[in-house]
Amino acid sequence: MTEQQCADTNWHTRGISDAWSGKYLSDADEYADQCAEYDIQPDFKQWRKGYLSALHQQCPSTKAFELAASQQSYTGPCLADAEFRKTFSIGAAETRQKVELQRIETRLKEIQIAKGSANKEQQQDLSWEEYQLQQELLDIKGTLQIADPEPLNKFLFKKK
Repeated sequence: MTEQQCADTNWHTRGISDAWSGKYLSDADEYADQCAEYDIQPDFKQWRKGYLSALHQQCPSTKAFELAASQQSYTGPCLADAEFRKTFSIGAAETRQKVELQRIETRLKEIQIAKGSANKEQQQDLSWEEYQLQQELLDIKGTLQIADPEPLNKFLFKKK
């Protein structure tokens, strides 16, 4: 930046422009370095205010959930928006739980198949693993608020 630009820039507008062009919050340090040559201090309070207002508009919660659901690692400028960051974090945690839920359900199906050809000792081991997995499943479904009341382990609830 020139001395004139450092002195005359509307920092609020510059912040808005920087957010829309995909710059990061940390990119403001560049202005400090450039304007320091002229002993001019940019108005970072106004720059940040403009930057965050524009960022909030271009980083809706729906975008945060979409990114989290796609299991992408996201490090973009939207993380500077507190609401986006919180929503992304919640969405990512929910996605991890859904992946774990699928893993458990797949393993439970494998156990059911394996039980058919297992001896008595192996069946007991498989039943114990099945019980543990069903407990994990209940925990995850409770966290995800999935209402699917079904008998956990039919083996454990058989009437004699």
